[in-house]
Amino acid sequence: MTVLRGLAFDVSQALGAIAALLAAPISSADHPALVDSDPHTGEWSATRAGNFVLAPLWEGPDLTGLRDPEWTEHLEAGDRHLATLAGALDEQWGPHRLLTIDHLIRNPQADRPPVYDALLRQDLYGDLHVWTPGQAPDRRLAVVLGHSDGDQPLTLAALVTVGPLPELPS
Repeated sequence: MTVLRGLAFDVSQALGAIAALLAAPISSADHPALVDSDPHTGEWSATRAGNFVLAPLWEGPDLTGLRDPEWTEHLEAGDRHLATLAGALDEQWGPHRLLTIDHLIRNPQADRPPVYDALLRQDLYGDLHVWTPGQAPDRRLAVVLGHSDGDQPLTLAALVTVGPLPELPS
């Protein structure tokens, strides 16, 4: 669960959160990922490590007990939110590149760079939509939509890295 639980998706707010992440300093020190959470609820607010920060942009409703068509409607809403945000970012910086993490899912024992470990620890198993932002050409921005299983809420998150994302085998 994230600190954004229960809030409606707003593309303007998501773009503002992304702009703030891009403008904020990111440690270049090589240290393990630190997970920030709300001190009262324990809900995830960010993951920070050397050369990257990962933060939620939206969290969907709990899917426990839902059946079709409601379950499918919620999944489709998450896909629409991702498409809306990706479209807005494509307008700013040109078409995104798609980076899949399928290799890590198919090979759970494979070595994984810390940035991918952070994604998987937050159950963000979706494809990464990646841009090189115009105002921060030394950084990469990725947005990802995922959830751990059929009952868990969808989470849309932003990942900002210093330099390119590590490439994975296909």
